[in-house]
Amino acid sequence: MKIRIAFQTGCLLLAAGLIFSLNAQNQGMTQLATDGNAPFQLSGDWKAAGSVTLHPDKASFVKTTPSTDKNTSLILGKTGAKAAVALGVGDIVLKMEFMLAPGTNAALTLPGGYAIRLNDSWKSPRLDANVSAGIGALAPLQNAAKAPGLWQSITVQFKRAGQTTAAQIEKLVLNGVTVQENAFLSAPPTTETALSLEVVSGMAAFRNVFYQLLNDTRPVALRKLSYQLYKAGNDKPKELLAENLLKKDTTSILTREWGMGNNSYYLLYDGQLDVAQEADYTFQLAYMSNAALEIDGKTVLPYQWNDFLQNYVPVTVHLTKGLHPFRLHHHKFTWRRPGLGMFVATQGVRQYPLHVTSSLPEPTPIPTIEVTANGKAELVRSFIQREGEKSKRTHCLSVGTPEGIHYSLDLNRGSILQFWKGGFANVTEMWYERGEPQILHPMGSAILTAGQTDFAVLNDLNAAWPDSSVDLSFKGYRLNPAGIPTLTYHTSNGDITDEIAPENGGLTRTITGNLPNTYIRLVAGKSISLLEKGLYEIDGQRYYVRIDPKNKPVVRTVKGQQELLLPLTGSLHYSLIW
Repeated sequence: MKIRIAFQTGCLLLAAGLIFSLNAQNQGMTQLATDGNAPFQLSGDWKAAGSVTLHPDKASFVKTTPSTDKNTSLILGKTGAKAAVALGVGDIVLKMEFMLAPGTNAALTLPGGYAIRLNDSWKSPRLDANVSAGIGALAPLQNAAKAPGLWQSITVQFKRAGQTTAAQIEKLVLNGVTVQENAFLSAPPTTETALSLEVVSGMAAFRNVFYQLLNDTRPVALRKLSYQLYKAGNDKPKELLAENLLKKDTTSILTREWGMGNNSYYLLYDGQLDVAQEADYTFQLAYMSNAALEIDGKTVLPYQWNDFLQNYVPVTVHLTKGLHPFRLHHHKFTWRRPGLGMFVATQGVRQYPLHVTSSLPEPTPIPTIEVTANGKAELVRSFIQREGEKSKRTHCLSVGTPEGIHYSLDLNRGSILQFWKGGFANVTEMWYERGEPQILHPMGSAILTAGQTDFAVLNDLNAAWPDSSVDLSFKGYRLNPAGIPTLTYHTSNGDITDEIAPENGGLTRTITGNLPNTYIRLVAGKSISLLEKGLYEIDGQRYYVRIDPKNKPVVRTVKGQQELLLPLTGSLHYSLIW
C-alpha cells in the first residue's frame, strides 16, 4: 500500500469563497433560459429541445424531444455554434449542466475572455490543460469528466482582474469534484463582457444555467457592541451567574480575544445589526466548542458543538432595513483552540466577515492520508458512512486501481456501495488522532447505489427486493496478478463468485453461479431507459449499464423504484459506465 500524506492548510477562502457553499441549491441565483430565445444570442447551428439523447460511442447519434418550458429546455449545438449573453465584467458564480457527444470540444468563456474547456476527456490517459476544466495552461487537479451522452455539472466562482491583481478562479467544481481552486489566470482580460457557450467541434447540449453577480458592498454592520466574559467549565452552564462574571465592557470590534486564551470561558456579545437593505441574509459562524446566535430575540442558531475551525455553521434569516438586536454566545472549552468568526452574505453580495481578522486564526494543518494505487490494485477494509444512514457499514472493502477507477463493497450484503474515478481514498479518519471514525472517503465524486444486497431469491417476480439476505455469507477472496479480488459468497443453494475490474473506461462485473430462482440486481433507480439493445441509461443520463445484447433482463417497477434484474444461471457480465 502506498500512502501519500498531504496537508489541508488555511486555503479555505474564509472571507470570499464561502459564498460558494451558499449557492449549493441555486439560492439567490438567476436562471438563464435555454429555450432558443433571449437572453442568449445564438449564432451557428443550434436547436432548442425539451430533452436530448446522445450515445457514448457514436458521435452522430442524437435524439431530441420538443421544447415546452423555457426553464427546463436546453440548447443543442454543433461545430461552430455559439451562445452569448452580456452580463458585464464582474465577479460571478455560475452553475450549469452540459452533455457532450464523443470527441466533442466545447468551451465556457467567462466575462473577460477566460475560456474553460469542456472536452470529451473521460478516457484521457494524461492530466494536462486539454482535459475538461482546463483553463489556458492550467490543468485541473484531476480528470473528473464523465462519459459522452451523460449530463455533467460545472460550478465556478470567478473574481475579475483588478488594477493590480490578476483574475482568479476561486473555485471550480466539475461533476462534484473540486478541480481548480485559488487559481490565478496569467492572461490579461479582454474587453469581452459576455458569458458564452461555444461548440468548438462536435456536438454539445447545455441546460440549467444559473448565475449570480457578486459585489463587495457591505449591507450589514455592527452597532452598539458590548460583551460579558464569564468563568465557565466544560459543561454548559444552566445560567450565567453574576458571581462568575469576570469582565464586561463596550467594544467596537467582534473578537474572541476578550476571552481567556486556552482556558474555558463563556463570552456573550450583545449589539445591533444595522441592515441597509431588506433581504435574506446568510450568517455563518466559525468557532470551536459551542456557540449560539439570537436575532430579534429569537434563537436562529441553537447552542451546538463544532469540531474544527474548518467547519462553518450557517443560518439564513430574513431581515428588514433598520436595526436588529442580536446576541452571540461562545462557550470555549479548555482543550479547543480559541477562534470565533461570523460571516454574512446575501444575493449579489460577496461574503464578508463581521469579526476582526485576528479573531479567527489560520486553521491548524490537518494531514490528509491518501491511498494511491501503484502498479497493482489496492484493497482497504474500513467502515463507510452513507448519507442519510444513522449507522456505519462495518464490513466494507474498497478497491483502488491504477486506472483510476474505484469501488466499495458491502461484504455483508454482497453489494456495490459506490463507484468513482480520480484519486482513490482519503483514510485520514482511520489514522488521524484517535482514528475513531474508521471511515474511508472517496477522493472523487462517488455514484451511490441503493445499498441493498445485489443477490436475492425471488420466487415471485413481483416481490420486493430485500435489504439483505440471511442466506448469504462472505467467505473470502483471491487476487489475480493485477491485484483485483474475486470474492466468494456462500448460500444454501451453492457458491457465488464475484469479480469487478476496470475495463474500457468503466467497471465490468463478472458473477458466476447457478442457483435456482436467484437474481442479480444490476441497478435500482428512479428511471431506467433503454438506449439501444444491451445499453441502458440510469436516473436521467447519470450513468450507463451495458449488458450482453443476448441477455433477457427483467425491468420492473416496485414501490416507485425501477430495477434491472438478470437470473443467475452460469456466468454473467455487465458494465457500469460513467
